[in-house]
Amino acid sequence: MEPLRGIRIVEATGNASGPMATAMLADQGADVIRLEPMGAGDPSRHVGGVRGGVTAYTAYLNRNKRSMAVDIKNPQLRPLLYKLIATADVFVQNSRPGALERSGFGFDDLHKLNPKLIYVSISGFGATGPGAHERVYDPVIQCVSGFAAAQGTQGVPALMKTIASDKVAALTAAQAISSALFARERGSIGGHHVELSMLDASLAFLWPEAYWNHSFVGTEGFAPKPLIGDFYKLLKTTDGYVTMIVVGDDEFRGACRTFGTEAMYDDPRFKTLSDRFENYTAMFAEFEKAALSMSTAGLVARMNEEDVPCAKVNTFDEAIIDPRVTHRASLIEYEHPQGGRIRQARSPAIFDGEPNGIRRPSPMLGQHTDELLRTVGCSDADLAALHAAGAVG
Repeated sequence: MEPLRGIRIVEATGNASGPMATAMLADQGADVIRLEPMGAGDPSRHVGGVRGGVTAYTAYLNRNKRSMAVDIKNPQLRPLLYKLIATADVFVQNSRPGALERSGFGFDDLHKLNPKLIYVSISGFGATGPGAHERVYDPVIQCVSGFAAAQGTQGVPALMKTIASDKVAALTAAQAISSALFARERGSIGGHHVELSMLDASLAFLWPEAYWNHSFVGTEGFAPKPLIGDFYKLLKTTDGYVTMIVVGDDEFRGACRTFGTEAMYDDPRFKTLSDRFENYTAMFAEFEKAALSMSTAGLVARMNEEDVPCAKVNTFDEAIIDPRVTHRASLIEYEHPQGGRIRQARSPAIFDGEPNGIRRPSPMLGQHTDELLRTVGCSDADLAALHAAGAVG
């Protein structure tokens, strides 16, 4: 089942937040057309592992899409792009505020030619105000939003080693686009301008637990509590690492039996869940000492017997072959015409028991330019003129 089959999305996006949002929708059946810059194309085409001129990064972000290499500022090309966008349901852009407006592709411009178009703007800090026109990448938002503070230990901040803010913005955008499409199907009049920032998306993502000591305004009647992240610790074993977390009384007693620390049952510091949360570092230190003499496999097996939440820490190579991954066919493999055999995470949502697959491998830059321009009435002579003028590639 492809729930978005029949929906057309045109995107003028770059890097990660926009392309990843539309990639999720392309996986679910949407016809996604990327407008990429002439020459080098989107920067995502030039980062990460590469084979046959295809990077793993862009192979994921561009799968199930079509690519046009265009100069959107070219006045000769603009009417044709307008015709194409008139056939679309959604237009997505993540340029710095004002850039698309200056090129004739702002919300007001496109709403006039397609009143039912859903126009999506993704930015770093929003369309107005401090930071609106600053160049932004993921680590900037991580530091401003609190990701780096949440990841830190002993007061030393740390960045997440993944583009977390980009990905959170992408997930938020994909959900918002789906909501806007649903509203339109319900009879909402006209198109919508969906505007979101990476900062807002990151704050919302972090807020429930990372900011729970900042949710109540004022200090009266409120005592700060340790954050969930404070309980995220690893146990070193004789041959690796294991994670575990103890919440309920049964889990605590099971952990004590696992490590041979039953004397902790009657320690007043660990009597209740609240006590254990307040003294988690001391409690975990006892488990750490015991784990040093245990093997990873033995410790995980013992904790599973005691129904204590735990897991071996996988390397990337181990994660790929983990039975919990292979059982769900969470990873897929297919042949890319230029990149060869490709392995990727499949679309995570399964509709009616059938995972969505790959309809199209990621396109080479401009692979579908001529094909798509012909659909809006561009003749061979027109195409030749556009190529000669450097308007398309």
